[in-house]
Amino acid sequence: MYPYRLDRNPYPSSPTPTLIDAQILGGRRHREAKAAVLACISDLHSKVSAGTATDKDFRLLTVIQDVGSGKTHLALHIKGLKEVTESTVASYVDLTQVSPRSMHSLYSAMLGGFTEEYIAAVRRAVVTYVREKAERQGGVARKVFNYGFIDSISGKSLVEKAELVLSNELAPNYGALVELLGREFSPIEITILKLIVEGRFRADAQNVSTLEDIIASLAALASLNLRFLKRVTVFQLDEFDAERDTLEFVKAVINAHIPAATLMLIFTPSSYDDIRRANASVFDRLEKANYKIDLAGSNTYEEILDIVMEYVRHHDASNCFTAEEEHDLGAKVKVIYDEFSDFRNVRSMLNIMYHATENAGKRSAAIVDEQAIDETIKNVYPGLRIRGSVMDVPISDFIKIRRNTSDFAVLETGVKDAVRNLVNYAHEVGAVAKPQKSNGHAVDVMFNDPYGTKVAVAVVINKDHAKSFEQITNTLKTAGFVDKLVILTNANAAAGANGNAVVAMDRCKMIDLIYFSNKYKNSELMEDDSQRALMLAKSIRIC
Repeated sequence: MYPYRLDRNPYPSSPTPTLIDAQILGGRRHREAKAAVLACISDLHSKVSAGTATDKDFRLLTVIQDVGSGKTHLALHIKGLKEVTESTVASYVDLTQVSPRSMHSLYSAMLGGFTEEYIAAVRRAVVTYVREKAERQGGVARKVFNYGFIDSISGKSLVEKAELVLSNELAPNYGALVELLGREFSPIEITILKLIVEGRFRADAQNVSTLEDIIASLAALASLNLRFLKRVTVFQLDEFDAERDTLEFVKAVINAHIPAATLMLIFTPSSYDDIRRANASVFDRLEKANYKIDLAGSNTYEEILDIVMEYVRHHDASNCFTAEEEHDLGAKVKVIYDEFSDFRNVRSMLNIMYHATENAGKRSAAIVDEQAIDETIKNVYPGLRIRGSVMDVPISDFIKIRRNTSDFAVLETGVKDAVRNLVNYAHEVGAVAKPQKSNGHAVDVMFNDPYGTKVAVAVVINKDHAKSFEQITNTLKTAGFVDKLVILTNANAAAGANGNAVVAMDRCKMIDLIYFSNKYKNSELMEDDSQRALMLAKSIRIC
């Protein structure tokens, strides 16, 4: 049993998306992008539903998004949607897998991007078309199936002969097939149809010699898909970049305005900029795309959080994932997102969640807990630390403290207590004199430094920084009873005057203090903690 009562780990383990993983799509902006792509396909399909298409029935669609942010996932998700498979035939190509990038290798990759299911479906449709011709007209159409007198008297039907062709138990008469097709189809279409019947659909890559041949074949293929399957053709080119031959190839496809087809180009902002510099003509065409889906900068916490949650929701068949659990998981994702810039993209966050869920599952933990995240980061990303943490706070403790001090009043109380404990510890190791009572002054601790300077420390933490400034100003006015006043605050305050100091603390520094305080109170300070604690004291002007 996995966390949240799931029977499997909901997160993908592959570093790149698969068709199975891509069935799940989360994130508001990604859903909006999906809706735009579906609108494009629906619009085109409605224009050619009668079975005829012109060069006006071509669409160019671009998707631009940062690395590791879900653009490939989006493309595969759309390809696998039922409403898409019912109205389109899609070829997906990852251009990083194509080398060298010649026009022939690109065309071969596009043929390879069609699924086996599609190839089987179009082959059956073509054979059925020929069989129906034979049933209605006889003659040369019957010769395709080698249907003769013996078949007739033995009661064998053309349907049976067609099934033998589809199961590769009967070789058709290709001469008769070409003769039959020649009455309705162009030479290029006939070549492709013959290869389809032969079961060698992808071999057409060997028949083209020029870029013009390739464009003509792509147009013929789109026309045949509309004729036999009543579907439009979608060519998806992922990781599109500024490689010269690729740019020229894509430019030719765009210029051809292939009827009943959509060209979907997927690339990163940096690639888009490279294309702008490398080929102004192609860039101009991309700028004029029918649909421009710009997802750059979509790696927001809200977008990533919704994607993380969607995987759990999708696999939560019994709807057991509670609002409290969702809030708890969201708080952990927030800490990871805020403290580790490496994880501010979908791919990295999902990798963390996959390993953390595995860890929690092995321990039969009911939720993805702090220990799971801590051990995941230690094992999968060794050496990674909370940036700016003097005390080297473990991830698990950092998450706990941050969650427990989300209320500013609780946070201020915790920091005040921690500062007192830090001064006590500094006294124990001889760094400062014994702390003194504040005697009614609005400070949290007083002591003398090794030079006899009387120091007071006040902690001012508020959600409203204006309120903090007011408190700081009032406290500074009463600083005459000490030689030096140190004010620790979460506000972006300027340094004090007359020997006083206003020290701005970020969330990490405050968690450092509370972590030290917890270890100090529980007598858990180790030898290396002593040096870190004194560094922490110096960083906030205590010693």
